[in-house]
Amino acid sequence: MRNLFHTAAAFFLCAACILPLCACGAKGDSFVEFSLSEAFFVDGSAISAAEHRALEKDIAALLAEIEEQISPEREGSDVARINAAAAGEPIGVGEHTAALLTLGLSLAEGTGGAFSPALYALTDLWGFSPRFEGSYGVSRPSPSDEAVAAALADSEYASLSWDGETLVKARGGTKVDFGGIAKGYMTDAAVRLIGERYAGKSVQCTLTVMSDSVLLGEKSGSALGYTAGIENPRAAVTEGAGASQALFAAGLSDVSVSTSADNYRFYVYDGTIYKHILNPSAGAPSQNGVISVTVFVPNAVPNAGAAADALSTAGFCMPLTEALAFYAAQAEALGVGAVVIAADWRYYVVGEYTVVGRTEYDGMAGSEGYFSEEVFTRADPADARDAVEPADREREYIARMEEGQACA
Repeated sequence: MRNLFHTAAAFFLCAACILPLCACGAKGDSFVEFSLSEAFFVDGSAISAAEHRALEKDIAALLAEIEEQISPEREGSDVARINAAAAGEPIGVGEHTAALLTLGLSLAEGTGGAFSPALYALTDLWGFSPRFEGSYGVSRPSPSDEAVAAALADSEYASLSWDGETLVKARGGTKVDFGGIAKGYMTDAAVRLIGERYAGKSVQCTLTVMSDSVLLGEKSGSALGYTAGIENPRAAVTEGAGASQALFAAGLSDVSVSTSADNYRFYVYDGTIYKHILNPSAGAPSQNGVISVTVFVPNAVPNAGAAADALSTAGFCMPLTEALAFYAAQAEALGVGAVVIAADWRYYVVGEYTVVGRTEYDGMAGSEGYFSEEVFTRADPADARDAVEPADREREYIARMEEGQACA
C-alpha cells in the first residue's frame, strides 16, 4: 500500500465514505444535528447570549447548504444527480460536493483503496443504505457471491472521472455517498466560518456535528484541558457506573476527533457481527477484529475534521497490524493519533496522546471510586496480531445481541 503522506498535500487540502448522511433532528434551517458549547470565549472573554445565538443560526444555515448539495435523499441534490446519471453523462456540482469528491478520491488513492467514496452499491446490497432505515439490525444471511461481485463492479472508485468541476461515471450503476466523511467536513466548514468571523483573535470552544467533534483552543480552568471520552462499544455487557465510557483522552487542544465503531448499524447472524463499515477489497462488512477506532487530527492540518472522520473508517478496512502501522505513519508525519479497540478487548494507542482507562482517569479527575472496573486492557502495538481471538466477554456480547434480535 502506498504511504498516504506521499500525497498528503492533495489529501488534506481538499475534502467521503459509505454511510448516508442522516437527518437527525433539525436545528434552525439544518436537518443536521449539531451543538456549539455555551462556553465560547474570544480573546479570553465570553461572547454574549445574543452573539452565540446568531453564530448558531449562521452555522445551521451553512450546514443546511451543505446538506442540500450532498444528501442522497434530497431530490435534485448533487449526489442524487450523480447517482441517477448514466455512464458517460457529465455532472456539474457545487463547491461542497466538489471538495468532498476531491478529498474522497485522493484518500482512496492514498490508502490503497481501504477507503472509498463509491461504495453505495455494496452498502445497499448489505442492507445499510437509507431505504433500509428501521431494519438495519434485522438478522439475515449474506448476499450471494454473484450479487457481491455485481455490487463490487459498481463500487470501484476508479469508475469516477473527476476533473475538479465535472464528474463522469464509467458505469451507470456506480453511486457515491459522503456520509462517512460529511460530518467531519461540516465541522471544518463551521470552523472556517468561526475563523472568518473572529479573524486574528483566539477562540476557545467545542463544536460537535452529530458524532464528530472539534476542540478549538485550550480549555482554561482545567489541569486536564479538554477531555474526550471514548464510548464503550460493549456497554451492553459492562457493569457499574459509567458503563457507557471505555477510555479517556486527556489534555487535548486544537484537535478534531472522530470515532467509528461496530455498535451502530449492525446485525448479528450465526454468531458474527455484520457492521455497516464495508471493506472495499472484500465487498463485505469489515471483519478485521477491530470494534472501535478513534482518530485525533490536529486542527493545523487542513480539513482536520474530514480527515479524522475518514481515517477512523479506513482502519477497519485493513488487517490490524497494517492499520496500526498506517496510523503510526500519520502520527510521525502530521501528529495524528489513534485509539484502536479490538475484539480481544485490548486497545492500542498510536501517537503522542494521553489515553487512559477508566480507573486511572478517576484518579486524574479527583473522583476515585466512581468507576467499578476497567473494560479494556492496554497493549503495545508491537504485540498486535492480525488474527484477533475474541475475548469471552466479546462472545457474551455477541450472544446477547443475537438473542435481542431474535426477541425483537
